[in-house]
Amino acid sequence: MNKKIHNLSLRGITGIFVGVISLIFIFGFHLLLVQYASGSSGVSMLPISFFEILLFGISFLYIIISYFTIVLINKRRRKKLHLKKWNFKAKKIRLIYLVFLLLGGIILYFLMANGLLKFIIPASLILYGIAGIVSNKYTYGATAILGFIFFILGVLAILFPSFAFYLWGFAFGICHIIYGLVYFRKT
Repeated sequence: MNKKIHNLSLRGITGIFVGVISLIFIFGFHLLLVQYASGSSGVSMLPISFFEILLFGISFLYIIISYFTIVLINKRRRKKLHLKKWNFKAKKIRLIYLVFLLLGGIILYFLMANGLLKFIIPASLILYGIAGIVSNKYTYGATAILGFIFFILGVLAILFPSFAFYLWGFAFGICHIIYGLVYFRKT
């Protein structure tokens, strides 16, 4: 048995669940934006400020659901292995991602407030990638590789903005699922 599992690990089934949750939320997010832009549905009748609040609420809900999915699945796994609840590495990883989440929120708000909407997806990918690279020394997997992939996909989203949603879905959905599957076989 692998006892090197911390509370925020995306190994195995956790990565798969987070990837699926990400794909569902990104698809819903994209659908709302397309409907709002087309002007053909009830969503398009919302004032822009309310629509922005709706998108922020969906993003916040995604973050909360993903976080609790990761913590609850790993809690169950760690309980089976009779391991400590929160070890030093899990606390460090949580701090790193919290700092990047707050920093990302500020940066993404700044981008939105200044009308630079096409940079929101690339910025979120790049920030998540950097967080993965920084947290690698506290993890047991290939978090740095996942971080570099996110970073590269963020740069590609800047270069090819028409593919930004696809790159976002690929990164947060497919890459997490692949990461989970790779470590599902190893654990």
